[in-house]
Amino acid sequence: MNTDKQVLSKLEKCADKNDLKGFNSLIDELLLVTDINNASLLLSAFLLNRHSTTNSKDTAKLLEIILSRDVEFAMINFPDNCFFQTAVLKGSMELYECYMEGAIESYLYDKSEDEAFDCYMNLNTIAERYNDLIFDRIPKYIKGKDFKSAVSKFDKDSDLVLIAEDDIEIMERVIENYNGILGRRDILKDLEKRMMN
Repeated sequence: MNTDKQVLSKLEKCADKNDLKGFNSLIDELLLVTDINNASLLLSAFLLNRHSTTNSKDTAKLLEIILSRDVEFAMINFPDNCFFQTAVLKGSMELYECYMEGAIESYLYDKSEDEAFDCYMNLNTIAERYNDLIFDRIPKYIKGKDFKSAVSKFDKDSDLVLIAEDDIEIMERVIENYNGILGRRDILKDLEKRMMN
């Protein structure tokens, strides 16, 4: 019999090969070895580890598949909705929009304005809390200490920039952190707008 780790490994292979049909069928297999709440936590951790700025649309597609399998995966009434947390932690508008459309908007379809406001307020509180925690912990990089050279223009093509090979890993982290900051800002703006409507 498969364990949840074995199923997650198979999910990883399907995601790597962009085998969405296989990914979809493995969600059923995961539910045979664990309950839906634990499956939600495992799948949100899977997306958290997998997501980056360069593959955010692909990760959002995986979330869309997960949420379409069963609305219970969204854990809307769970105090800290794990897929929402993943979107906020990564600062991913793609994951956020997928979660809002696939879970929250359908959940609020027959709810009153007050219930909708309370839901958005709870999500906003979670997003603000994570935003504050993450912003304080983002590492500061200093030229000369953490990376060797400045980013410079490529003489033959002004649309390209040059980065020293030793600095590429640090620059990729800077880009991820920067995009996360912008994404969390946009998530908070959207939640505030939803609370006003």
